[in-house]
This record gives sequence, C-alpha cells and structure tokens, in this order.
Amino acid sequence: MKETSVVAELGDDWCDVTADRAEDCDLDHLALAAELSTEVHPAHPFFGTALEVIAHRLTNDDVLCRHRATSSRYSILHLTWSHREEIGGCPTIDADGEWRHIIAYENAVDAALSESAPNGAALSGEGRKPEQGPTGQPREEAPRRPS
Repeated sequence: MKETSVVAELGDDWCDVTADRAEDCDLDHLALAAELSTEVHPAHPFFGTALEVIAHRLTNDDVLCRHRATSSRYSILHLTWSHREEIGGCPTIDADGEWRHIIAYENAVDAALSESAPNGAALSGEGRKPEQGPTGQPREEAPRRPS
C-alpha cells in the first residue's frame, strides 16, 4: 500500500486498488468497478453518479469509492456480486461523506467489534468475514506442515 494514500489510514483490512499490491491481493481490481456499475440500478441513490473504486476490504465485499464530481466525498458500498442489476437498497451504502466520516465509520465498527468480544479480547479476524478470493469465496488456508 502506498503510504501517501488515504487508504493507508484504514488499516490492513483494505487493499488500495490504486497501488501495486499484486503480491497481497488476488482479486481482479477491474472487476470491482464493473460489478459496482452493474449492481447500481435506476432507483439506487448513486445511479448516474461517477464513482471511482479506490479500495476494497479484504474480508468482505465492501468497496471504497471516491465521487468524481466531488473529490472530497467518499462512500463505502457493499457489493453482492450477483453480476446483475440489483433491486431495493442493494448495493448498500455503509458510509458516505468526507474522509473524516469514513474514518469515523471505520473507528465505530472497530470499537463495536472490540466491545462485543468477551472479556475485552480481540475478535478473531476482527469479527469480519474470512478473507475472500477472486471468486468471492472464502480463501482456503494452505495445509500446515507438521513441525
């Protein structure tokens, strides 16, 4: 991740699609923008809005977008990977606003996850879904060698 990128402020759970992270991420970054464009339907609040996908969460299907018309506005949307136009409130908008709003949202999620852990212990995987591979399926852990 580029240290100069705003995405670096979000932590290791995010992959900066504008940086060279091929060694860390096997998701097709071009597919993210294509799926977002496919899922946003005429009744969706962002229909017709030019969004640039700048990052995706490694542990679920969230994408972080910058609004092209208002460069100080960002949104986190949750894709369904249905490969079709969605209906209703999908893809959901989890956070929307200036960068400080995105950081506040992420901090609130992290705080809620920490509070829900028994005895203040950190949740395994930060309480998020298992890391996903390029097909949207959980990654399989490599078999461990006997010691």
